[in-house]
Amino acid sequence: MNRSDPKNVTFKKKNRHPKKSFLKSISGKLSAINVFYVVSAVSQIILGLVVTLVSILNLVTPMFLAATLSLIGCIVAMLGLYQLYDVLKGAGGSNDLVRDAIERAIKSRN
Repeated sequence: MNRSDPKNVTFKKKNRHPKKSFLKSISGKLSAINVFYVVSAVSQIILGLVVTLVSILNLVTPMFLAATLSLIGCIVAMLGLYQLYDVLKGAGGSNDLVRDAIERAIKSRN
């Protein structure tokens, strides 16, 4: 069998929906959100954990103040985690919505 024979040529179908890499999906989400919210959430997490660590290591002398700082630090870190989750969860919503609408319009025309 000759490979240059045009009758025996087979073509591979292109994948219409190639898988996105993890970094591309994250960068797509980050371009859709305001960076200020991400920086704010990350700084809340870091500062909350630092305050908690300082109070756990007994670097604050009065015990009631250390306990209060530890409680406030934990609450701030949890709020920062929730804010980061909320920002990243809602980031791809508008892009997906537009893409789905375009796909529906194309399918309805065909």
